[in-house]
Amino acid sequence: MRRKPMAADEKSALTKEALKLSKQFEEMDGRRPRLFLPELEDDDDKEARKIAATVFADQGWDVDVGPLLAPEVSAQTAADNDVHFIFYTSKSPTMTKAIIPMSQTLAMMGRDDILIAVHQVKKEDKELLFRYGIVAAFDETASFEETSLTMLRLLISLAKEAEREPDAY
Repeated sequence: MRRKPMAADEKSALTKEALKLSKQFEEMDGRRPRLFLPELEDDDDKEARKIAATVFADQGWDVDVGPLLAPEVSAQTAADNDVHFIFYTSKSPTMTKAIIPMSQTLAMMGRDDILIAVHQVKKEDKELLFRYGIVAAFDETASFEETSLTMLRLLISLAKEAEREPDAY
C-alpha cells in the first residue's frame, strides 16, 4: 500500500526542518550527521537507494553509499567510516536475514554507537528487528524525507543525553 506522493511544499517543509536539525547536530557533535547506505542483497532496489542517498544529502547528511557487500563487511565499512547511522532500504522478503548479521557484527565490534534504521519493513518483522538492536523500522509508506527527520531527531536526543551523561553515548 503506497501512499500518494508528497506535495512539493510538504517536502520542502520537511527538508527545511531536517536542515535545521542537521545544523543543530553538527553544533553538538562537531560534524554533520553521517549515514551509510549499504547494498546487502541483489534485490533490484538500486533506484530506491539512489533516491534515498539524494534525499538524505539534501537534508544535511554526509552520505556514504556502499556496493553489494556481505553484511559483516558492510558493518566494518560503516565502522571504518565512523558513521552515525546505517540506513537500509529493500523490498526483499529476506531483508531481515541481511540486516541482523550486520547488527550483530557491529555489536561484536563494540560499535553499538552506530544506529541502524530499516525501510520497507513488514509489520510482522518489526519486533524481531527491534530485538536485534535496530532503532527504527519504517514501513513502505514512510517517505525518505520523513525517515531522515526521525533519524535526525533520534541523533539529537542521544547527543543531548550524552551531554548529560558523558559515558552514555
